Amino acid sequence: MTSISDSQIILALISACITSILAVRLGFELYR
Repeated sequence: MTSISDSQIILALISACITSILAVRLGFELYR
């Protein structure tokens, strides 16, 4: 098992935030 570096954790958090924001915006556009 290789230890996950801090940069990989930060990249994963940023990508998760971006995908969640895109999903919320897409949901608002669909509800209109």
